[in-house]
Amino acid sequence: MAFFKRLMLGLALLLSCAAAASAQSTNSRINLLVMSDDADPDTVPRNNRIFNRVQLQLSEYLNTRGFQVYDETSLALGITPTGRVRRRDAELIEIARAVSTPIDAMVVYQIYASARRAGAADIRFPEIRIAGRVLNVRSGQFIAAFEVGGFQLPALPNPCGAECLLETVGTHSRVLATDLGAAIAQKLEGFARQPGIAGGGKDGVGSGVAVAQGDGCANLPTDFEIQLREFTASEVDRIESEFVRWGCYRSHRTVRMTGNSADFFYSTSSDSARLTRNFRLMMELVGLNGQITFAGNRLIVSKVATR
Repeated sequence: MAFFKRLMLGLALLLSCAAAASAQSTNSRINLLVMSDDADPDTVPRNNRIFNRVQLQLSEYLNTRGFQVYDETSLALGITPTGRVRRRDAELIEIARAVSTPIDAMVVYQIYASARRAGAADIRFPEIRIAGRVLNVRSGQFIAAFEVGGFQLPALPNPCGAECLLETVGTHSRVLATDLGAAIAQKLEGFARQPGIAGGGKDGVGSGVAVAQGDGCANLPTDFEIQLREFTASEVDRIESEFVRWGCYRSHRTVRMTGNSADFFYSTSSDSARLTRNFRLMMELVGLNGQITFAGNRLIVSKVATR
């Protein structure tokens, strides 16, 4: 009986390690940019010591979970002033889309910190709350949101000046940043694991049904705009019948259809390189000549007419 128990525990440990390794492998395909939204005057600004501790701890935790975390200042250097404070959502999104490194999702957080004085005694209690959300950079899709803190923390030492307040609140906020990182990582992993229809194997050309978590489908689900130009209706039908069979396919819908063009909203867990490669292979497979252009989340396929 004891041997059987040890065997079961060993198997459970192996399965746990395998699951952790699989999660790390999946996360390593997701590029994150961690940013602070401090437009609200009640939030802690990004040039504050508390902000620095939260930023570093949140980035470090997501990095240890296997995500590819990039430094905003390094990426944005040379294209926008890096010392600006009180920035709004629109500015943060523009920065995430403008940097040269392809960012999959942006983690945006707000820090609220204050000290409440007790009514009957000269005692102050720090209160910290950190709210975070995750957005798909390419499509603007909302992915997740979470909030930590918002409860009363141990009383501040007395006396406690500005330096003491910054250090005490900073220590507590660092712990909360870890909790926020754990929640966001869990939500991101769950979002990336959502099953979907996928046809074909590694190169995306084939038939059958599989889950989107197959080979090469570990990216965040992303919506691409596919534009077909100068194709006949029958050619559009042939192309559409092919791209629904590709690996990592989730869903699509027709946005616009005319006599010689068609626009589709295409959702996939594939990365942009695999998507463009599949289009090139597919054009050869169906015997069509086309020029493929890709930028942002828009893929344009223009037919090259021959005599």
